[in-house]
Amino acid sequence: MNNLKPMKKLLFRVAAEVSNEAKDLAPFKSGNLKKDIQVFDDDIDDGEIRVGNSKLAPYAPFVHQGTGKQARGRSRAPNKKGQKAQPYLEDALNSYVNDGSLDRALNDTGKDIASHFKDQLKDNLKNITIK
Repeated sequence: MNNLKPMKKLLFRVAAEVSNEAKDLAPFKSGNLKKDIQVFDDDIDDGEIRVGNSKLAPYAPFVHQGTGKQARGRSRAPNKKGQKAQPYLEDALNSYVNDGSLDRALNDTGKDIASHFKDQLKDNLKNITIK
């Protein structure tokens, strides 16, 4: 994906906007959870980007997934009532998709890709020689 800048731009845009939405939706106690929401772009060249918390908020999975009987998925403590899941990351993505933001980003990217290829084609045509 190194040669297709519009796709990287799309991934960064979506991740940044979902990250901002997640910060708005994350539960607030000390503020550490919200402050720690980040975009992880280590695998951007492979077409992957992630939004989530780092190890600075090790309790983030328990907040997001819940604990005990309230946990989403596999429970860690089935005999304890636990904390209700607050899936702020998942909710942020759903909000981003459902409010039309993803559609706008995709539409803008389509225009960027068309422009990118048009510019590449112009450059390639300049190098053609007829013999």
